[in-house]
Amino acid sequence: MKKKWFKGIATAIALTMTLTACGSPSATPDKKEETADKKEETAKSSSSIEEKYPGLIENEGEAVDGGTLKVGLVSDSPFKGIFNGYLYTDNTDNVIMKYTMDGAFPIDADFKLIADSDETPIKLNIDKEAKTVSYTINPKFKWSNGDPVTTADIVKSYEIVANQQYIMAAKSARYDSDMKVIEGIEDYNEGKVDKISGLEVIDDANMKIHVKQLTPNMLWGGGFVSEFVNAKQYEGIAMDKITESDALRKNPLSYGPYVIKDIIQGEKVIFEANPYYYKGEPKVKKVEIEIVPPSQQVAAMQAGKYDLLFEAQADVFPQLEELDNIKIATRMDLYMSYLGFKQGKWDSSNNKVIADPNAKMNDVNLKKAMAYAIDNNALGEKFYNGLRFNAVSPIPPVFSTLHDPEMTGYEYDLEKAKSLLEEAGYKDVNGDGVREGKDGKEFKINFAMMSGSEIQEPLSQYYMQQWKEIGLDVELVDGRLLDFNIFYDRLTADDPAIDAFMAAFGLASDPNPSGLYGSEAPFNLSRYTSQTLDDSLKALGTEEAMDPEKMPALYHNFEKVFFDEAPSIPQTNRVEFLPVNKRVKMYNFRHDDASGFDWSKVELTAAEPIAAK
Repeated sequence: MKKKWFKGIATAIALTMTLTACGSPSATPDKKEETADKKEETAKSSSSIEEKYPGLIENEGEAVDGGTLKVGLVSDSPFKGIFNGYLYTDNTDNVIMKYTMDGAFPIDADFKLIADSDETPIKLNIDKEAKTVSYTINPKFKWSNGDPVTTADIVKSYEIVANQQYIMAAKSARYDSDMKVIEGIEDYNEGKVDKISGLEVIDDANMKIHVKQLTPNMLWGGGFVSEFVNAKQYEGIAMDKITESDALRKNPLSYGPYVIKDIIQGEKVIFEANPYYYKGEPKVKKVEIEIVPPSQQVAAMQAGKYDLLFEAQADVFPQLEELDNIKIATRMDLYMSYLGFKQGKWDSSNNKVIADPNAKMNDVNLKKAMAYAIDNNALGEKFYNGLRFNAVSPIPPVFSTLHDPEMTGYEYDLEKAKSLLEEAGYKDVNGDGVREGKDGKEFKINFAMMSGSEIQEPLSQYYMQQWKEIGLDVELVDGRLLDFNIFYDRLTADDPAIDAFMAAFGLASDPNPSGLYGSEAPFNLSRYTSQTLDDSLKALGTEEAMDPEKMPALYHNFEKVFFDEAPSIPQTNRVEFLPVNKRVKMYNFRHDDASGFDWSKVELTAAEPIAAK
């Protein structure tokens, strides 16, 4: 995981759920032509879905006064309720906040931060010579209590995120190698000083952030806190008590279009319009966001219970297509599922990965064999109705100019998987069809996967069956699928009962993946690092990489190293979709929206959502 700046909102990437396959560093001449054909086929497939269901939804009808925007959020687990757009830890909380409370840094069509604009909440300027990032806060940018957002709020946010007591208590992953580019932040984290010297406050509305070097990811907001807390709300709260505080969990102030009015813990959040929103008070005065069990998502939309349904699952897409009371919006998602392997531990005292060269899963041929045994394109068609497709690289497909065109990914090949295991020394010693370890002893892999939609169980059985086909004994941890929260709690704690796992990232609109695979990245859940991999990642953050002529080659090198070492295995990318009730007059789901659409502009044409006929 790493930070993302997305849809006008800068947030941290959230862990979500499910699967993936990685890219090959080279291809034969014949393979190149085949690869081009496959990429064209994938592009046609995804674009046909997007053509059929465009991201802009428009419905006829006169807008009514008042009303409540009713939003369903599909999850088989309660939300955690950490209500800050930078301090949150899971995707459910993120979805609840990102359209209601967030929005400090709008982005352009290339996902880069909009700089030097008087219209944005914070006017941003990067001075390459002085190595500073300047903030000027728009006087219209206010909290929901009417107080202006100030530089004190920004400084307090950095002081929380980089404080080691907070990091330990919250198990926070926000303070990473990207952030260490800020002058003085490491001394502050280590407790040597009580202020971050690189945060130069000029007055309540102006400040400069001094950095050690300019890096390309700064153009996307990398290394910086992307949403802020209200400093006055957090006065007197001990750093190790922040995650328990009312300021974070019950009554956080908001500078987005809405502010929390009431919470039914784990189930529902009720918002009211923020009268001080910098774009003007929202047209719809009330929003309700409610957790929807996966089993109820279709019936709820059919009955007209919700206007919007976020995180709707691909397995019910055909049923939703049949409903006459909704329209479906789509867009290419910044998402990658992946197969991970536990290959070390996280050192929380020093904020770094400690790789274990002797870890059970730290064998590159074993990892690659498990990858070649999975047919991700077939899975995308069978289980996800064509909304997912094979991921050939850890770099999101929206960044096509950064991909090595020869990258093919792990193409389904059982014979190749078997030969890799033979080569690595995993042999069936006693002829029972199950391979022993390299030492000739019993070898079993404990595999963790989340519960969720109805397809999770058959998916898990597919994976284990495919690995059985190549002679590997793979069993589910505890003999069952794990609840979302339990799954990630055990992963982040490096539970020794887990050898391999299927998980996913909401990927960054900053293409630099250091926060996912770096040696100082808490979201590097495979706990793998090497000098070669770390060097390839660090090269992406150098001033050299700011040269658009040199950047692609540096990304190609990272992709090659990633494939050679297989720290984890990318599985699938996906097309994201959003069911929208026909009483919503207009909704823009596209990434490339230049109109500045947000929920303050939503209008409703009826008193209640429309039910299907």
